[in-house]
Amino acid sequence: MRIAHISDLHLCMKFKRHNILNTIKLIRHALNNGAEHLVITGDISDNANDADFVIFRDILKQFNLLRPDKATIIVGNHDIFGGPQTAEDVYKFPQKCANTDYHRKLYRFIEHFRELFENTYRPTEEVFFPFVKVLDNILLIGLNTIDHYSKLKNPFASNGHVSKTQRKLFSQLLHRPEFKDKTKVVLAHHHFYKKDASTSSSEKTLWDKIEHFTMKLRGKKKLLKLFTENNVKLVLHGHSHEMMEYTRKGITFLNAGASIDSAVEPKTATYLIDIFPNLIKTNLSSVEAHLVAEPPILSIVGVE
Repeated sequence: MRIAHISDLHLCMKFKRHNILNTIKLIRHALNNGAEHLVITGDISDNANDADFVIFRDILKQFNLLRPDKATIIVGNHDIFGGPQTAEDVYKFPQKCANTDYHRKLYRFIEHFRELFENTYRPTEEVFFPFVKVLDNILLIGLNTIDHYSKLKNPFASNGHVSKTQRKLFSQLLHRPEFKDKTKVVLAHHHFYKKDASTSSSEKTLWDKIEHFTMKLRGKKKLLKLFTENNVKLVLHGHSHEMMEYTRKGITFLNAGASIDSAVEPKTATYLIDIFPNLIKTNLSSVEAHLVAEPPILSIVGVE
């Protein structure tokens, strides 16, 4: 099976219309290149607005992807807390995060894409993470890595954490006998490497240091141990806006966080992943990006 992995779309009608056009173009590109299933690892919306989720839902529907056998989605920190858009927003953002009803926003996200959570194995009907979706010989395991707001541990609501309860439920789900011989693929939002590992301390800017403090995934060692114990072969994630393939503990990780981000290079990109019973092949595929959204943005799926 060929899976297309994209992430961090940051759709925003008001501030980032070009992201909508780039998302459409990239999905069409993935399907034209043989993708049979689309995986999106969070940050669908830039500012947690219902209108952005409606736009993406409509895009999926018009591509015939609003089906559990055709697409899988997980939540990102921007889907719950949003993000600052202006200089004034930066100052007010921590208080906005403190006032955000985490559970209400999470369930609003799920409601927008409820069809994609159908035909999944979950701990109960009311608990949506972790979940397991079976695609032929593949298990997609969705995690919620979004941590709650904390003035000290998560001051910009962008750090990640997977609770002890979610880790326990993960193991319980994967120990089902019918899952034993399937290829296990974890979907997470946060990355599993140190963002600034390749940069010397003298070269780090103040923003690098702030970003490292506010974008980390706490408890990575526990998660890596959990993945190893459960024979996970591949982890798909986003969050850090880079296209990157790397290995931890013998597990392959793909970061598609820069799928839509065209700030450095005018391209959008997806990982096309071919999964066979004993083989995983990955390929980075890109297409020229729209740098400016042409108004009006109606019937947007028809845009070339």
